[in-house]
Amino acid sequence: LAVTLLDTRSATARIRYPAGDDPLVETADWVQTGDGVRFVLHLAAPPFGYRVLGAPGALVVRVRRPPAVSRRRPLRGLTIAVDPGHPPAGAVGPTGLPESEATLAVARRLARLLEARGARVVLTRSDAGAVGLDERPARALAADAHALVSLHADALPPGVDLARGRGTSTHFFHPHSAALARAVQRGMLARMGLEDRGVSRSSLALVRTPWMPAVLCEGATLVDPVHEAALRTPAFQEAYARGVADGLEAFFRGLAAPGAARP
Repeated sequence: LAVTLLDTRSATARIRYPAGDDPLVETADWVQTGDGVRFVLHLAAPPFGYRVLGAPGALVVRVRRPPAVSRRRPLRGLTIAVDPGHPPAGAVGPTGLPESEATLAVARRLARLLEARGARVVLTRSDAGAVGLDERPARALAADAHALVSLHADALPPGVDLARGRGTSTHFFHPHSAALARAVQRGMLARMGLEDRGVSRSSLALVRTPWMPAVLCEGATLVDPVHEAALRTPAFQEAYARGVADGLEAFFRGLAAPGAARP
């Protein structure tokens, strides 16, 4: 994990390690570059998340360790932030279904599924009211969530062939979110059975928060009349929600040590 301070010169003469061994942070070093100083933490495993914070007279880098996970009930005791995408803005289907209405219906179902599997759920919005784009990840951060999942129904840019552009896709930004994105994509494809539009690294506000694995799901294509009709039905909303829940469960189960006998 590297932090680069631009237009800076280092006066560092010593790096002090705390007493005792740290199973995550192995060593740290720094190098003066042409445009600043690069500090590097060498970790025994990829970080679960991180934050860079300002403090009086200091810059603090916090590295998040993975939570303790039960292989039998991997979501138990975890906090999951569920974001029903939009409003403001959002796509509208051919017969007038707003994306924000569809995503809220799916989010409510997902919340019930996750709670039944032992998780605590924080909804970034619980009604039709608008929530700002920056406020949504801020609410996940305030809850110290272990994962953030943003639910959407895709629109397509002008000129894109609907037959080739529709389907299911998942987006992430930070490397430690990639495994969650792949797991959620597999879960949605298995439950909904739509075309696979793959996993993408995308610079989207909802997935740029680095403190937790964060993904944005485009479960279906709202501008497709067939997908819009499906999104109106409880059965398809449930399939969307179950696909995401299955992906979250698979991701966290993968964090449990093989053969671990946690209850």
